[in-house]
Amino acid sequence: MPIHTPVTGPRGDRARGPRRYGLSPYARYAIQRLILFPAQLLLVLLILYVALFVPGAAASGQNLGLTGFWTGLAQMIGNDFTGNWGVSVQNGGVPVAQLYAWAIPQSIQLAIFSLGIAAAIAYPASLLAGWTRRTSVDVAVRATSLLGTFFPVIIVGGAATGALFYWFLATYHDIPTGLLPNSFWWLDQGYTLPPSWILFTQAYTQPTGFPLIDGALHGAWGFEQIVLLKTLIQGGIIAVVYVSIFLRHSFTVVRDASQELHVTAARSRGVADRTLLWRHTAHRVRPTFLLLFALTLPAYLGTQFVIEAVFQDYGLGTLVLLTLTGQIPARQTLAPILESWQVMMFLLAIAVLVWLVAVDLVARRLDPRPVSGK
Repeated sequence: MPIHTPVTGPRGDRARGPRRYGLSPYARYAIQRLILFPAQLLLVLLILYVALFVPGAAASGQNLGLTGFWTGLAQMIGNDFTGNWGVSVQNGGVPVAQLYAWAIPQSIQLAIFSLGIAAAIAYPASLLAGWTRRTSVDVAVRATSLLGTFFPVIIVGGAATGALFYWFLATYHDIPTGLLPNSFWWLDQGYTLPPSWILFTQAYTQPTGFPLIDGALHGAWGFEQIVLLKTLIQGGIIAVVYVSIFLRHSFTVVRDASQELHVTAARSRGVADRTLLWRHTAHRVRPTFLLLFALTLPAYLGTQFVIEAVFQDYGLGTLVLLTLTGQIPARQTLAPILESWQVMMFLLAIAVLVWLVAVDLVARRLDPRPVSGK
C-alpha cells in the first residue's frame, strides 16, 4: 500500500495541489487572471467606443468607415490613458484630469470608512440571521433588506442633511455638507482665509489629497475633528443603505452553508453552535461574501456617489453629477457630453475591473476548498 505523506503548511496546503513549472495552482490562477485583465479592459473600451462615440460621430457626419473607426478607437484609448480629457469651463478652465486627481482621494477616504462600517454591520448580521431559524429574525432581516428599495438613498441622504443641519451649526459653527469645514468654521477659528494647503475654493487638501492625512500632517486637529465627524456621518449613511442591499444576497448564502454536510456532522458530534457559526460556517462563507460584494459593487458605487452629491462633497459623486448635467465636457468636440460620459465610464470600468480581479484573487486564496491542480 502506498504511503501518503501528510500535507503541511498554512491551511494544510490543501489548496496548493501539484506544482507545475515551479508554480502552485493558486499562483498559476493568479497569473492567468492578471493576463486576462488587459483583454477585458480592451473589450470594455470597445463597447464604450461603439456605444458613446459612434452615435455622436454619425450624427455629426464624421467618417464611419473601417479606417475611421479604428483611428477613432485608437485616439480615444490614447486620450483616455494619457489624461487628455480637456478642461472644465465651469471650474475656471481646470483640466478635467486634475479635477479627478483631486476628487479620487476624498472618495477613497469616504469608501474606507463606509466599507468598514458596512463590514462591521453586515458580516455578523448575515451570519446570525442566516444561522438563526427564528421567524422573528427572518422577518427582521427581510424587512431590513427592503429598506434600500423603499427608501432611495437620495431621500435618506436629504433627510439626514436636514436633520443634522441645525445641530451641526449650533455645535460646530459649520454645516454638515462637504467633507471639509465651511467658510464659517474658518472664520470662527480666527482665519481670514483658509490655510494655503486648502485648495480650490476650500474643496481639496494637499499634499496627499486625503483630508484626514493632510490635516494630521499640518497639525490641524480641530480640522481633523470636523472632517472625521463628517466622514463618519456620510460613511454611516452609505453603510446602512448598502447593508440592506447586501443582506438581501448574503442571508441565503449563510443559510445554505449552515446546512452543509460537514456542519451537520459536527453538530451531531456535539460541537457547540457558537463554534460552528463563527469558525466553520464563517470560514466557509467568507470568500462568498467577498464575491457578493464584487457583484454588488455597482450598487455600492451608486450609493456613495449619490451621498457625495447630496452632501455636496467634491468627490467622484459630484463630478459624476456635473458630467450628467453637461457642466464638465471632457474635450471640446462636436459631442462633448457623449465624451464626458466616455471618460466617466472609462474610469468606472477601470475601478470595477481592478476591484473584481482583486476580490477574485483574495476570495480564491481564502476559500478553504481545494484549488484544482489543472
